[in-house]
Amino acid sequence: MRGVQLTKEMLEELYWNQGLSVSKIGNLLGYHGTNIHLWMKKFGIKRRPEYKKHLKIQKEILENFYWKKGLSLEEIGKMFNCQNSNIFYWMRKYKMRTKPVGYNEIKIPREVLEDMYLKQKLSTLEMEKKLGIDSRLIRKKLKKAGIPMRSLSEAGTKKFKKPFSGSLEDKAYFLGLRTGDFYAKMQHLSVRMQTTSTHPAQIKLLRNAVKKYGETHTYLSKSKVRQDEWFIYADLDKSFDFLLKKPQEIPKWILEDENLFYTFLCAYSDCEGTFNVVKSHERFVRFIFRLKTGDKRVLEQIKAKLEEIGYSPRFYYYPRKGLKGMYGPFNTDIHDLTLYRKREVLYLINKMLPLSKHPEKINKMRYIQENQEVNHWLTIMPGWKKIERKISAGLLKTAPTKLVE
Repeated sequence: MRGVQLTKEMLEELYWNQGLSVSKIGNLLGYHGTNIHLWMKKFGIKRRPEYKKHLKIQKEILENFYWKKGLSLEEIGKMFNCQNSNIFYWMRKYKMRTKPVGYNEIKIPREVLEDMYLKQKLSTLEMEKKLGIDSRLIRKKLKKAGIPMRSLSEAGTKKFKKPFSGSLEDKAYFLGLRTGDFYAKMQHLSVRMQTTSTHPAQIKLLRNAVKKYGETHTYLSKSKVRQDEWFIYADLDKSFDFLLKKPQEIPKWILEDENLFYTFLCAYSDCEGTFNVVKSHERFVRFIFRLKTGDKRVLEQIKAKLEEIGYSPRFYYYPRKGLKGMYGPFNTDIHDLTLYRKREVLYLINKMLPLSKHPEKINKMRYIQENQEVNHWLTIMPGWKKIERKISAGLLKTAPTKLVE
């Protein structure tokens, strides 16, 4: 099993909850025991107390702590900085009786255990801090309640992973991203949603999209063949399995609801769309919205729905399949859906601006909205060029290669 990514939650689970030694953990995960010790030190995981051969505890003290104060063997061991077995040894030496089964039994409702362990994804150590009950006792309670313990693959993922809520608005937006340039696959027991980009805004797009369901992770992907990129991903709950298959067309339930259609279109545009301000004639201004992709069927559906609502989109075809591009030959033809009419672009912005999660596109839409009465190119151009320069400066090829927070 060499190559298993070590996490604090995983090591705490194996060392404290399951009581394995450092060497046994190393054998299980394919690491040397010294490596496990170093990682525990890095994560700030405390070592268990040593077994102290020459420790001697008076009988009166043990009786006071164990019977009068009701402390467990582990709690007494912590007071003397020794293992439970030290305490148990002296209890047997003094012929002290142990508490019967059920003595001072702490009852935890099954609903509480399920909520904390299964829904909130808390570890037994985190539950110990919240409930004030030893983590090993919590493990016994989980076992007695028939609640299965999480596997190593689940323990190795980020703890914040919330099941999908069932919201149609959220589902339409996620499907829009998936139809665009986001990819999804099963990663252990999670659905991993991922993409690559040179734009830091793509990192924020995924982070904004999944923030109530999971966490994003980013690292620099270097390549000798092509330009370096950010690799961006989020491991989501398995209830997001509807993202595993890339949609080849827009689902009917989205097309039949205008609000859901705008939500889907906004997400697809956050991936594939552009808003632009261009010069018209010698000095006038034109606002443009454009989708330019290889998803012919999806663009045809968007065109039909926009026409049904009252827009006048134009549809163009660019044969590209087989032609050589920057990163090799195109594997599909390109289709272009464009809105040119100012009134239509502004109406679309009013619909999509509250829905967008892409900071670059939000800034562009706001600028167009705030300057919709400006007709002269020389008046609107400086602010627009400033936005474009800021975007260009943030690209990976021109910006420092550090993670964007």
